Amino acid sequence: MRSLLLLLLLYLSLQRSLSSPSPAPTGKNLRGAYAVEDILRRAESLRAPPSVQVAAAQGVLRRLLPNHTSSFLLKVTPKGLCQRFSCFRIDNVVNLSPNGPEIVIEGSTAVEVSFGLHWYLKYLCGAHISWDKTGGVQVATVPSPGSLPRIEGQGLKIERPVPWNYYQNVVTSSYSFVWWDWKRWEKEIDWMALQGVNLPLAFTGQEAIWQKVFKNFNVENKDLGSFFGGPAFLAWARMGNLHGWGGPLSQNWLDQQLSLQKLILPRMIELGMTPVLPAFSGNVPAIFRKMFSTANITKLSNWNTVNGDPRWCCTYLLDPSDPLFFELGRAFIKKQIKGC
Repeated sequence: MRSLLLLLLLYLSLQRSLSSPSPAPTGKNLRGAYAVEDILRRAESLRAPPSVQVAAAQGVLRRLLPNHTSSFLLKVTPKGLCQRFSCFRIDNVVNLSPNGPEIVIEGSTAVEVSFGLHWYLKYLCGAHISWDKTGGVQVATVPSPGSLPRIEGQGLKIERPVPWNYYQNVVTSSYSFVWWDWKRWEKEIDWMALQGVNLPLAFTGQEAIWQKVFKNFNVENKDLGSFFGGPAFLAWARMGNLHGWGGPLSQNWLDQQLSLQKLILPRMIELGMTPVLPAFSGNVPAIFRKMFSTANITKLSNWNTVNGDPRWCCTYLLDPSDPLFFELGRAFIKKQIKGC
């Protein structure tokens, strides 16, 4: 799997930055800036090839404006187009031909190309593209093929002022996304690309991976059944507020979520996004106290919503300085990269 473990890259880059000689930290020559540049280089080396990204951007266009698939010429140019971070450029096709492209949109990634498409539709065609409850997709104002508005002057170029545009949080992942199928996820990923999102959270299916990891540590299903929260409460279980509430998770549900993640991640990567995957927070099943009696495991206090009921209350946290923490965290990342 070519997924990008951004947090791991950040850690490695910062360690490298802080442990190696650096110029005096004046102006832009700050260690943090070097770490960011290092992450960007690593992320670029793991991105999908331009041809794959172009195909992904064309897919976004096809699903959004099926009658205009030939109206736009889409290009992905990873190097030489932007001054520092990402950018897109919009211009007219010089030699117009019947039924041929009218507008060329070029970007450093497929996200930038899609973002450029949205910019053109919004500001030159009066279109509106948002979530269903905030207006949805309103593209009736887009002129017919052959009549698209022309770009004035020498074309338009917009540079991204910061490297990343982050999206989502861990709570939304269980309150909303957990009920989605691939059709709904595909629509959301298209929306992300059109909005210029290039750093989305990608937490789907992690319980299936944790199940495999914990089983490798000889934890039985019955102990995991009381550890994982139900689908609507995954965020609270992942954050250690409660355990077992709304569960147990069925094997069919676990497998279905993992299969869904295997559709989500490739699409994000094809579009040139950097998905942020979960890592180990330290929460462990209660059985770990008996199985690893010498490990530094703390019983957390009551979260008032569950009123101290032992069926759901008081989870267990493994100290990050304990060797077992590193062992579990490494096992999870390896299993995640392998894709099970």
